[in-house]
Amino acid sequence: MSGRLGHVLHFHLRVYQVLGFHGLPLPGDERPRRTRQLLRAWSLFLLLALSGMVTVCLTSNLHFLYRGDMFGFVNDALKYLFSEVALLSIYAETMASQRALARFWWLHGKLTRQQQQHLGCRLSRPASLRSELLQHRRYLISLYGILATEILLNIWLWRVQPYNIHLTLFWSTFEPLVFLMYLRNVQFVLHMELLRQQLVQLERELCLLAEYSRFASETGRSFKDFGPFLRRQLLQKQCVYNDVHEMYSCFQRAFCYSILTVLLSIYVRVAVDCYFMYYTIYIEIANLDYSLIFPALIEIPAFIYASQSCMVMLPRIAHQLHNIVTDTGCCSFPELSLQIQNFSLQILHQPLRINCLGITILDCCLLTRIACSVGTYIIYTIQFIPKLSNQYW
Repeated sequence: MSGRLGHVLHFHLRVYQVLGFHGLPLPGDERPRRTRQLLRAWSLFLLLALSGMVTVCLTSNLHFLYRGDMFGFVNDALKYLFSEVALLSIYAETMASQRALARFWWLHGKLTRQQQQHLGCRLSRPASLRSELLQHRRYLISLYGILATEILLNIWLWRVQPYNIHLTLFWSTFEPLVFLMYLRNVQFVLHMELLRQQLVQLERELCLLAEYSRFASETGRSFKDFGPFLRRQLLQKQCVYNDVHEMYSCFQRAFCYSILTVLLSIYVRVAVDCYFMYYTIYIEIANLDYSLIFPALIEIPAFIYASQSCMVMLPRIAHQLHNIVTDTGCCSFPELSLQIQNFSLQILHQPLRINCLGITILDCCLLTRIACSVGTYIIYTIQFIPKLSNQYW
């Protein structure tokens, strides 16, 4: 990684390094090549350690898994298994996709410097912490809002839940996996928020060009070679969009497998907790650990909201592009119309569609499908509960 990072980005990327999720050295780190090797070794160590813990939980005779009946046992085992699959994809991608991630951050630094130069800002003048917090407020709300909810629910659960050796063993091992899945999820949100910020800036600049052209067309007040000036500005904005699209491609390559497995792990956790909640109520088990489903219910919508916020920017950019006046007065310039058509075709052929390995687009329709699937299988579970509740070990 090259260039400057603000305090907010630098701090959170350092946290991701500690977790083994970010395998690149940060600006200012000495001996970047050695740092990269150490981070890769650290990710491998964490993968082996966590995988060993999951293996012990699944094979040990201790009560890591619920032993009351087969239904609870399978539910707990599914949580561990899908968490292990997610861990494998997370740390494997961290070690293998460094080039794509490095390209993403290089393009981000390049576009940020261009914006600062365009606004006449001095590169040596650091942004204030308050402005950085406002800039990244969506990411910070997603991170600390759900994290605080998870911690408060854990505290409440341990105060009201009757002591049980199974709950102690299960949550002391599974809850760290939950936090890792959650922090990886908000790492996706961070990268998508950086993409959205670049698209918002591009949309604002195109809006200004549209207003300039409209004002010049209505009043006839412009300057010499106003049409070629607009064309050069559009060409510059088209190059910016090309860099943003490359950032999107790098994001997809860097996180393609872990997006799928992390969302699948969260989905499985939500699904089996919904089933087990109804099951425990039906057979009157004093178990409230399904209350921890509530933070998980927010994690997938938070990711999809960030994804949708990126994708909805493209119609707005295209709208501002076609608001540029090209056929009256001083704006009548054939090359300008041709440049707008060229830019429109680029947006059409290079869209931003955030997806899981091409399986599904991560938009709001996915939430509907998830809710329908959970509801459908809850109905199946209700039908089998009388039979499952009699299978005690």
